[in-house]
This record gives sequence, C-alpha cells and structure tokens, in this order.
Amino acid sequence: MKKFIVTFSIFLFLLLSTNTVNAFAASKTLTQGLYTLKDSGLSAGVDYNVENNSSGRAILLIIDSTQLIQELIRFEPNSRKYTLKPLNYGDIIIIVTVGNLEFS
Repeated sequence: MKKFIVTFSIFLFLLLSTNTVNAFAASKTLTQGLYTLKDSGLSAGVDYNVENNSSGRAILLIIDSTQLIQELIRFEPNSRKYTLKPLNYGDIIIIVTVGNLEFS
C-alpha cells in the first residue's frame, strides 16, 4: 500500500508540474476617441506598453476619476514603445490621432 501511495504521489506531482500554461496579453489597437477602461477592453492594474505604428502623430491623455491628468504622451510617427502606469477603473483614456495606438 505504501508503494502505491508513493508511486501515485510522484506521478501526480509530475503530472501537475508539467502542465503549465503561459498567459500572454493580447495586444489591443485603439483609434481616435474617448474610452473608459471598460469600453477600451483593457485591464486595470496592468502595465501596458503603447506605441504608434501609424505614419501620423498621436496624443494619449489619461485622466483619473478625480479629473486629474495622470499621463499625457505625444507620439511621433512610428514611435518607440512607452510604458504606462497601471490603469484604474475610473480612468478615462483620450486618444487624438489619424491612425491608431497599439496597447500590449
């Protein structure tokens, strides 16, 4: 009986340790507009990288629930990635651009 329990425990340990799932956040593309966190499909408490892949300039403005500006970023065409502070549920995202911004 002891052999069975030891063998079963080792088998169970190996089975559970080899089935790991990697979670990758899908990138989200937003165009010009005014978004709440729910409307944008983004998650709260996550650090997002934002980049402008279009050939035009863009402005990203994030306003919190107390109507204070948290971030204001001006993107040049085909800019590098910027890391945003974690978003909260009451935040409003305002995007002004001809193209789109990619959140990843």
